[in-house]
Amino acid sequence: MKKLLNVVAIAITAGTGILAMSGCSDAYDDVAPGSYVDMERIETFPGDTVLISGQVSNGSPIEKVFIDCEAWGIHHEYDRTWYHDNVFNYAFRLAVPMDAKFNQILTITAKSENGNATTREIPISFLPDTTAPEITSTLNSEEGIDFDANTGKGVWNFRLDLKDDRELKDASLSIPSLAFKEDFNLTGKTATIEKSIEFHSAGSFPCDVAITDASGNKAQRNLTLMVMVAETENPIQDYPGMYLVDASESPDDYIDGYFVWMDRQGEYQYQGKFYASTDNFKLLFTPERNLDGDLYGVSPYVSSKLMNNNGYVVPATIEKAGYYGIWIDLQAHSYSVWPLDTPAEVYTGTLRMSGTGFTFGDWGLPDEDMKKEGNYRYTYSATLAEGYAGDYQYYFYSPDWAHIFRADTEGKWWFESAQGSCVIFHTQYAGNVEVSFDTFLPWATIKKVK
Repeated sequence: MKKLLNVVAIAITAGTGILAMSGCSDAYDDVAPGSYVDMERIETFPGDTVLISGQVSNGSPIEKVFIDCEAWGIHHEYDRTWYHDNVFNYAFRLAVPMDAKFNQILTITAKSENGNATTREIPISFLPDTTAPEITSTLNSEEGIDFDANTGKGVWNFRLDLKDDRELKDASLSIPSLAFKEDFNLTGKTATIEKSIEFHSAGSFPCDVAITDASGNKAQRNLTLMVMVAETENPIQDYPGMYLVDASESPDDYIDGYFVWMDRQGEYQYQGKFYASTDNFKLLFTPERNLDGDLYGVSPYVSSKLMNNNGYVVPATIEKAGYYGIWIDLQAHSYSVWPLDTPAEVYTGTLRMSGTGFTFGDWGLPDEDMKKEGNYRYTYSATLAEGYAGDYQYYFYSPDWAHIFRADTEGKWWFESAQGSCVIFHTQYAGNVEVSFDTFLPWATIKKVK
């Protein structure tokens, strides 16, 4: 990253009488302009753009401002002769030449109508590149490749998206056990490599991907290519939506919230977010609020291969506890997971719950606060009323009513809103439950207490 002071872009101010004075005055005949520049030195690199903001001022109106770097052929002039402004703000974008030589001086000269001038000198030095290039496409630790026994081959359609903060140089792909290696020359800040590689036998093949930028910084990714006879999969569909579930828990233990909704993003593609409560968290996917029909997990042999085969697939594993976004593509048999950044506006204050069908009375407002666990998760011990025959509903609120959390009636989305409906559920269960709510996601669950 550039080690520069923070720059605030300042709009160029026309001569609209910022100061009460204008025109030349004898009191300022011998006064040179004041010149402020927002940085005392510049650290940069070829091809970079640096925003330089400053202000010049004087009792005698500003005539001209010159910005020069002789070695780089930069000569810029602001002519303020016709404006007669006593204060002038500028914001100049300095484009660093690709062939720039460093340890140069940028001069900023301000001249006023009284003939006096002030020159500021800003040293320019080279900022070394210490940032490694990145592989931005998803590469799982294992990649599954179907082997067709009839044709005697399997094909890996390889795609690699790359980026660097300055300039890419080259990339290589190698499969040592096949004595395969291919090098790719790269230019620019981003690049895409596409390649089809044939395999003529089943097996496990370690693969290495390496990229280098123009400064010699390197990044490497190691993966295993699992070439195997195509596994049996049940028919897939383009469902209206999907649910993800915690495979270490049973839906029978939950009254509500076990099935977490995922929005459809495109054909066969779905996206959602979830909280992994433990390391090595286990995930399965289903289009219905049950685990009896279509069930998507990963192949027992290829941990990155998503497929539909209830009774055969195993859960996908999330190594570290935390908050994640997830995207799945049923047709491409793939999924990707990424950590979620915490939005600044997430509520973390005191929270309470209310609803109907609980023993505290329909829509009663208990004085007990929910118990806070961590930064965003809250729990509350409640009891579902015996013999209740109506619709069960619930919601959450802050004691000052400034924050109210509700869900749509089907319980697919939770959101903060002072008005609207609440999730509706039905159950034959009466007894103690633990209600939880997570303001980060947001999401709620009701679990039986045995």
